[in-house]
Amino acid sequence: MSLPTTRATTATATHAVVQAVESYIQNQNLLGELAELDDMLYDLVDMHKDNELALKRVLQCIYNLLQTNCKWNVRFGPKLFHKLVSVAIADSREDTASRRQLVANVLVCVQLHARKFPRIEGKFVLQQLWSLSLSNDHQPHAAQILVHLFDDFVHNFGPECAQELVGVTQNLLQSQVREDRRAAYFLMRKLQGIQEVVAALQCSEQQWSSYVGIMENLEEQQSHLVLPTLSTLLPRLGLMSTNLSEDWLAWLRILCVRLLGDNNILVLRWTLKYFFSQASLTQLARFNLLPEFLAATNRTQLFNPEVLDSLTMEQLNDFMKGFEVEPLLQAIVGVPWHCVPLVYWLNGWQMVELPVVSKELLLQLCARVRSLQNPHLRDVAIKNVMFSFSKTIASLTISEYLNFIESLFNTIDDYADHYQLQDKIEKCSSFEEHIEHFNRRCCELVSQKDYKYDLFLAFLLKLRTVPKAKHGWWRFLPFFLHQNLDNPENYLDFYRSVYGIDTSLLQSGVSLDTLQQHLLERLECQTREEKSFVREHCVDLFASINLPTWGKLQELNIKPLELLDQGTDSTFGILANRLAEHTQPLQDENILPALIARLGRFNLAETQAILKYAVANLNREEYEKCVVDVLNRNTRLLGFMDSSDYIKAPPSFVLRGLLAGETTTGDARIEMACDNIKDTNTMAREQFKVYALNNKDLDVASICDSLLTMNNELSRKKTRYFANSKEHRRKMRIAKALLDLSDRWTWSDGLWEAALCPNDQLNISFMYEYLVAKMLPSIHPLLEQLKLLPSLKPSQQVSLISVVHIYCLNRWESLDKKLLSGIFADLLPLAMGANFQTRLLAQLVLHRLSIKSEESCLELAIADALKNSIEKTLGDKLSEFQNEARLVLPELGSECVNNISSAILWMTNAPFDENIDSCVGCRYHFRMKLEQVRKTFKAKKSSLAPELALSSTASNGNVQRKMNPVGDIYPDSDFVDAKKPPRDHELIVVASLIDKLPNLGGLARTCEVLGVETLILGLKSHAEKSDFTNLSMTAEKTLDIVEVKPEALAEFLMGKQMEGYKIVGAEQTAHSTNFVDFKFPRKCILLLGHEKHGIPADLIGFLDYAVEIPQFGLVRSLNVHVTGSLFIWEYCKQHLAKE
Repeated sequence: MSLPTTRATTATATHAVVQAVESYIQNQNLLGELAELDDMLYDLVDMHKDNELALKRVLQCIYNLLQTNCKWNVRFGPKLFHKLVSVAIADSREDTASRRQLVANVLVCVQLHARKFPRIEGKFVLQQLWSLSLSNDHQPHAAQILVHLFDDFVHNFGPECAQELVGVTQNLLQSQVREDRRAAYFLMRKLQGIQEVVAALQCSEQQWSSYVGIMENLEEQQSHLVLPTLSTLLPRLGLMSTNLSEDWLAWLRILCVRLLGDNNILVLRWTLKYFFSQASLTQLARFNLLPEFLAATNRTQLFNPEVLDSLTMEQLNDFMKGFEVEPLLQAIVGVPWHCVPLVYWLNGWQMVELPVVSKELLLQLCARVRSLQNPHLRDVAIKNVMFSFSKTIASLTISEYLNFIESLFNTIDDYADHYQLQDKIEKCSSFEEHIEHFNRRCCELVSQKDYKYDLFLAFLLKLRTVPKAKHGWWRFLPFFLHQNLDNPENYLDFYRSVYGIDTSLLQSGVSLDTLQQHLLERLECQTREEKSFVREHCVDLFASINLPTWGKLQELNIKPLELLDQGTDSTFGILANRLAEHTQPLQDENILPALIARLGRFNLAETQAILKYAVANLNREEYEKCVVDVLNRNTRLLGFMDSSDYIKAPPSFVLRGLLAGETTTGDARIEMACDNIKDTNTMAREQFKVYALNNKDLDVASICDSLLTMNNELSRKKTRYFANSKEHRRKMRIAKALLDLSDRWTWSDGLWEAALCPNDQLNISFMYEYLVAKMLPSIHPLLEQLKLLPSLKPSQQVSLISVVHIYCLNRWESLDKKLLSGIFADLLPLAMGANFQTRLLAQLVLHRLSIKSEESCLELAIADALKNSIEKTLGDKLSEFQNEARLVLPELGSECVNNISSAILWMTNAPFDENIDSCVGCRYHFRMKLEQVRKTFKAKKSSLAPELALSSTASNGNVQRKMNPVGDIYPDSDFVDAKKPPRDHELIVVASLIDKLPNLGGLARTCEVLGVETLILGLKSHAEKSDFTNLSMTAEKTLDIVEVKPEALAEFLMGKQMEGYKIVGAEQTAHSTNFVDFKFPRKCILLLGHEKHGIPADLIGFLDYAVEIPQFGLVRSLNVHVTGSLFIWEYCKQHLAKE
């Protein structure tokens, strides 16, 4: 019989081909002959090798013929399977989902053939696949072959083949493809059972098992699984052992690289801290891990000081001790560093002068430092390099040194090594050889400091020995520096004698054009860059010589804006200073905005000059606009004692300034915290506060009233907020400003609302409690509030007790026995109340007041009795409770006079950018007390879990591990098994009566996990809603979900009973069966009732069995999801688990 000659390109055509094959087999068998299929199927595979659909049909036919119960008498050999392997695997580089499915089908057929013909024929094909999987040529399906046929390979080729898999598994383990790595874990679990492999690696079976367990959990990227696994299993691998075999060392290195490259910051931090505590740089070098380890530390998050378990400078210092400099430096320069990690590593040398290192390495390190983006941290890194490598720097020639500073410094960086460069210049005997390295960029670097003048003088002396044609860029700048010197003749003499410059032009009355033309000609400027430099510096020189006053500009007919554009910052400074002394309004309204636009953060003198002019010459409206424009650019002058003479800022602007500033986030925030850089926004708020305190004309009281109103409105609008949230930060700024400005404010009843806000963060409450106690005009408002104590919430009661505590101790002299007795009586019920925090603080405050009474010789019987009672009640805990933050508040007024708000924010661990004064100005012993309070507060507020131990915590090595079925790595075959007998058991879960989506989602997940295939819902659309999918975890994608509305349940149940199913209802009835003894029918419908009403009466009659779960508690029933899960598990245990 001949096959169809056209290629099958559709499902119908392919089916016809397969039918032709089956017809041929039947005819041959009817004739009593053997059906030889090798050539026929070979041609069929070859004909359709480019058509996956056709190949799958052919494979289905082959699969059917390979079944052991096949009724046909057929034969086909290895020729066909070699062709299949070549077409589907060997000749293909395609790695798509459909190709993997085709490969899975081919492997199943090969496996069946090898097991049916276990001798020569089957081994031929296995040998071909074995060679493919071990080939050096990249084979995308090698891992899939090994996973599917591992047992067949070992069975046919012996345990020796498993040892060949070690190298392949290592390669898969290091693959970037997740399926390859998961295949490696599968193979490693298989290899674990082969003693020869474990013995060859010279590790124990426990070590191998621990290794695989760690790698599997690392793949899941779930820190709650990985960290316990690492804590338990990593110490068992013998990482730090000195007698590791080279093979086991290679495996351990793969694990270390994987750990050090983990993206989970918690896992990476744990790993690094493990190495810091258990290893040394020498041991890392033994593993050849220095580059990977350094790269792993290159994460700014690891060094976040606002996180409790961040990496510390001390850890790096200890880790680096005793290790050679050059190998470490070689590894350091290979990492593209972020700011904070590199600074930590450079600080690890602890500012020690290191031995001379390779000049090339030093330049590479300089390039890394120069690329750092944060100028403050870059400056720290530069100082470390300059000191630690001072011996190497000293050994550099002038050319090498200039190349070095060019590599290390940006033009905005602070170069301060002039004396060394001057010394090298003075000692150089062949200066002409190095002159080409004195370029413009080097000139810009060294010309920023005042002590550059001696350097340039030494340079000019050496320059006399060099031909003029080689003088280069450095010949320009010294000429323009002469005005800043007490004795400029040494500079000017050089230019008179070498360049013939007429220094008489450096006098008043010479025009700018004349000066520029003369210097351009004499200094022999050639390039556009040189001419531009000389022209603009001539403008600076002309302005300093010819403009003693602003009026001189008009006299010389010079336009200020043109001069400003032509000169450098020096011209801007000269014009601003001349303007300060000007006594008439400017005729050109564009001049003042142009000067303001040039202001920078460090132009203090220019800022002051502009404001002095403005206050003397502008009207109120113009002046206020000018002040706002200037202060938007630079607020540093606000902190000056005389600022009120020339700054008259509007109250509304001051109010905004006290609260201004966005929060820095991400790496920039960590960089600021690590370097203790003062946040510019925080600095500005502090300067506005100083200005408000010093300016007697400012209406501070109205500003404070507005701030208090803003706080109370925010409290009403946002009753709850997270710590350090936007709302919390705004409240911190308001409370800090009110406390700092309270000396210029009077009592407001709105303070009670602020102090008794029930949901404020603690540092906000502390500040308002202190503020109320300080601002109260007398004790009577406090006594009125004490009458309301029983009606207050516990947190409000605590705040009011704190106010009483602060007020009484700070105004003790104003209290008499009667008032104190009343206060004791008001607080006493709270000392015996139900709320722990209220009760504790009441007891501590009463104890404090009792001691104070005793010290003041006030005879109060209740005080003495309470003191003894409280000491007996609290016992040894009394001294421990003295570190409570509220107990230290009364002392702040005397110990931290000008820093009360800062002390409160500091001891409550407020964000560093909300509190500029972290070092509270107080006596040492009180600072230590605050430090202890701060630690106690941090311990109580910390929500971090305890750090996992670094040593083994489970004696049996048992750790949590998520299941990873092999079918999740690569697909199983999708053959249709026509001969497969129907299952004699099935569970269908009916949940149509349940209406809460979380319960339905949970049931769906339970069904999928335990192998139940069908779930009945009242509405199929339920499975699409978020409340369902949040709990189902994608179970709805594989479940067969059928819609049966509640009103159609009776008909559905009746139909299923007719099909042989038994109906089991989870319900309590008069004749319910006990769940413990119930035997589930094999074909079962589980009917679950409504959450509240259970199974309705009209459906109870359909139940073959009503089953109830016995209860031993008081609650009436279980949640329906829990009940359903128990029933499903019990059915699976009785029927499915046995399979």
